[in-house]
Amino acid sequence: MVRANDKTANNRTPRELNRSLVLDLVQEHGPISRTNLARLSGLTKPTISAIIEELLDSGSVRDVGTESRGGRPARLLEFNDDSAAFLGIEIGVEQTAVAVADARGRLRARLEQPTVLRDPHRTVRDIVELVPKVLQLSGVPRKRLRGACAVLPGLIERPSGVCVLAPNLGWERFPVRAELSRALRMQVPVYNLPQAAAVAEGELGAARGHASYVWIYVGLGVGAALVTDGRLFFGMQGYSGEIGHCRVADDGPPCGCGRRGCLETFASVMALRRAAEAASARSPQLAALARPHAVSAIASAALAGDESACAIFHEAGTQLARGIAVLLNLLNPQLIVLGGELLAAPDILLAGVREELPRHAVRGADVPVVASPLGGEAGVLGALLLAREGAVRSLRLVPDGVLQDSAP
Repeated sequence: MVRANDKTANNRTPRELNRSLVLDLVQEHGPISRTNLARLSGLTKPTISAIIEELLDSGSVRDVGTESRGGRPARLLEFNDDSAAFLGIEIGVEQTAVAVADARGRLRARLEQPTVLRDPHRTVRDIVELVPKVLQLSGVPRKRLRGACAVLPGLIERPSGVCVLAPNLGWERFPVRAELSRALRMQVPVYNLPQAAAVAEGELGAARGHASYVWIYVGLGVGAALVTDGRLFFGMQGYSGEIGHCRVADDGPPCGCGRRGCLETFASVMALRRAAEAASARSPQLAALARPHAVSAIASAALAGDESACAIFHEAGTQLARGIAVLLNLLNPQLIVLGGELLAAPDILLAGVREELPRHAVRGADVPVVASPLGGEAGVLGALLLAREGAVRSLRLVPDGVLQDSAP
């Protein structure tokens, strides 16, 4: 799984690390006996027994009976999915979603409602109203919540949790972490959408098994999350990955950031709508669509073979390749994963990317560029996984894979 915090592991005691190891092994291999836990972990049987007693007392694992294969019966243990729950919040330009996952990180329930733009305080109030409703829908009592996380499309200052700028939401200098934490009476860390989606992709999607990849959102805006050595890279303040605001033309349409010629103005929902409007005169299918053109409708026309609609997605892909090329040249990742609304016609968009990429990137044809299989769920799934990561002591936080056998 992608880790969000490099420093956490180094601050863990041997006791905490051993507990994390055992909990991960029970989750992965349960039902499992104490003897097998000792064998897999390399810890002594007394250490295992002490840790298991602690985990049983906390409800994180449960005893599920005995296994007998001759000789003395062995007590079996399994992970308790109902021992904890986590809250994931995705503040989108069109919808705000609140979801609940169990202790294993699996989605239990989700509710959403339209986002009110340019009013972050109203958004916080709406989230507060959604939380008890989604908890009731999931059958999870509030007291079981162990962590929460929120994601949104904007610049998040890592030290403060302030949303410095979210042009498509109409937010500027809003202390989103502080406001959500106060309103929900629990700590709510905040990430931007690509960062959360990258975490979900590494755990559940196309990037499983990859330690170095880039996740790129291509929708109402364009943004990237960088994963190196299995960890999110934030930069000094958390602003890394803003390729949508890299200038790719000396002149061009105005961007929400206040500049002109940004990649986002050539490869985004607004860019597609603008191109569809211009192409309507020569395309009966595009001319028949309702205005403003919906990306899904343009994609339907493209998938039906309309040449103008196909050209729009293909051109967006070639423009996107310019930004991807910079990332390839700088980072040399194993994989590029694309998500967002423009993936409504994935094959056409990806064809434009793949054709153009070798012109701008060193060995650009060697790096796979794929569509995310998670679709519109990537953001909220990432929020749930990040909420769980912040609350659960995981084996993957052990530095350099070194295990230590000590009393828990």
